[in-house]
Amino acid sequence: MGESFNTKLGFEIKRARLVAGLSQEQLAELLNVDRTYISFLESGKRSPSLETFIQLLTHLDIKLSFLPYEWLQNLYSVCSQYNLEIETLADTINDPKVIPMLREKAFEFTACNIIRKILPKNKYQVSNPKLNAQSSIKDIDVELHHLISNQKYALECKLSAKGSFRDKVKENDSLVSIRVKCMRSRTLGEIAAARKANEIGMNKEILIIHNDQYLVNDFDFVITSIANAFYETEKETGLYYWSPSQKAQDFLELLGVKTKKKHFIKHILLEAKI
Repeated sequence: MGESFNTKLGFEIKRARLVAGLSQEQLAELLNVDRTYISFLESGKRSPSLETFIQLLTHLDIKLSFLPYEWLQNLYSVCSQYNLEIETLADTINDPKVIPMLREKAFEFTACNIIRKILPKNKYQVSNPKLNAQSSIKDIDVELHHLISNQKYALECKLSAKGSFRDKVKENDSLVSIRVKCMRSRTLGEIAAARKANEIGMNKEILIIHNDQYLVNDFDFVITSIANAFYETEKETGLYYWSPSQKAQDFLELLGVKTKKKHFIKHILLEAKI
């Protein structure tokens, strides 16, 4: 839903606040947040966390009619199809076993949207192909179709490794590093390895040894978000939390990144064959 959702939600928060006769300062005090945060919410510059959203619903008469009908219909349809309870959906998502997979998948759609904005629509078609990774040898995250030449390019989307930001690559080095683990999310089984080995003219036994690794020609580009590099894992719950060091914050400032959301969409495009 992107920026339009934040804008509509912000407008509704402001409307409900004014109806309740509250100033931004008074609402901020109720939510135990800064007034500028309320201002950002109402202007659509920020989206509330789930906890803040629940607090807003508690203190204000917020109407949810601004939510797109198609989005609600699709959410209900998916939950119904897979026997997911909407009431417990947030708790299902917020599980240390589920979050990593969801964030990886969500980044594919984020990357697709970013690339759509960058490339001219009259020359490129950008899509997230739905492929059965269990049976398909080539699992493409994002596909670029150059309409003029009819050439298609495969992009692999990978988040940076969690907590991998380093302010020194080597001793006495001023460079920073962020590690990206570009490995298969699913290893090649015997049948898939045999098919792929036959397709590329490679010894199956060698391919099996490296069944968790990509080959150079598996895709054309890798696109990665720097997101995970500034997250750590909470030992008690196993959940991620935003924890950039001061040097990491200085680095993000140099990139012009001031919020977690902007940091998530800050991306690096790498040629796979380099």
